Amino acid sequence: MFLHLTPRPRRPKRSRPMSHTLAAEKPEHADAIERVLDRAFGPGRFAKTSERVRERGAALQPALSRVALDDEGEVIGICRIWRVEAGAPLYFLGPLAVDPAAQAAGLGLVLVQDAVAACRAVGASGIALVGAERFFRPAGFTIVPAGRVTLPGPVDPNRLLWQELRPGAFDKVRGELRAPRR
Repeated sequence: MFLHLTPRPRRPKRSRPMSHTLAAEKPEHADAIERVLDRAFGPGRFAKTSERVRERGAALQPALSRVALDDEGEVIGICRIWRVEAGAPLYFLGPLAVDPAAQAAGLGLVLVQDAVAACRAVGASGIALVGAERFFRPAGFTIVPAGRVTLPGPVDPNRLLWQELRPGAFDKVRGELRAPRR
């Protein structure tokens, strides 16, 4: 007699939680950040509309940006914050990247939450970004109302998100995200 066993479906492998420390971005992290961005996005990252905002004069805010460091002090994640404006001052989040070896453990969301908390602590009015609402909603982001904010290039309006950090702060936010005046 033969016994026919049906193999059990395999569960997708999850990355085991990695130990990490969050810190403000520092100049000595620059090379490691570029490696994480290259590994996470590849060369196509420079073609994104979000990159147009950054290369047109958005001001990087290292004290508000967050890196995740592993036990050896190596950068395994980055969430950058930039000062911009669109009729009023606000911040722009991105890129957000986690090294592929450390993905699927929730580190991206932790980085976002910590960067948002840093922005809130300095009295920021709000933050805009381009990303998946499903991912960013738990961190408090919602879709920007149609026609309120544009970027210097095409973007799916369902991926243009924001979070108001002070009530009424977005009342005057309108127009294209661009470099801050000051």
